[in-house]
Amino acid sequence: RRQTVVDAMRLFSRGLGLLLAARARGLVIQLEAGERECFMLEVEAKAAVAGNFELIKPNKAAKPLTVTVTGETEEGRKKNMYESRGSPEGTFAFEVPNRAGILDLCLANGNKEKSDALSRSVGFAIRVTSTHTEMDEKKGSLTELLDFVEQLNEGLLTLTDHQGYMRQREATHRKTIQNTKTRVYYWTCAECLVLLALAVWQILYIRNFFETKRSI
Repeated sequence: RRQTVVDAMRLFSRGLGLLLAARARGLVIQLEAGERECFMLEVEAKAAVAGNFELIKPNKAAKPLTVTVTGETEEGRKKNMYESRGSPEGTFAFEVPNRAGILDLCLANGNKEKSDALSRSVGFAIRVTSTHTEMDEKKGSLTELLDFVEQLNEGLLTLTDHQGYMRQREATHRKTIQNTKTRVYYWTCAECLVLLALAVWQILYIRNFFETKRSI
């Protein structure tokens, strides 16, 4: 009975830690035309990896966007665990082989030889969850409950990431609208000044015309 209580407390603490981790947000980077950015992540053997990405400005063509996650096989060779080409968004999940190593998450906006000369903002997130040990696997229902909590947590994290991307997209659109309003305001002021100057010139010209006629 005491062991059951300890297991339950351990389950509660792990579940609470997972839920608190849901406050973490994805990252947003800007890729210039032909630029490639890579991020390295150290993982343990048999770790569960999950993540997502999304193009912040969906009005731009996603064809040049490439996202790859590269890891190591049990033989130590490099292997693509995930790859996406030309998709504006995506999610991925996989399990690391029986070998600890480094994962490379790379995002590319076309290449230097062939690009559309457009920059792109991309939001992304990647997370690592340790798998259960053999001792955990013998605990039956507690392990199943922990698996369920981890699935719920991953869904919550993914939802949080997408909400962050939406807020970033809203901020970008708000900035664009504000810049447009500012330009319209200045152009309107300039147009008013030009019209006012033209009206004054016309008045002075007509006045000078009649004064010349009167003198004649």
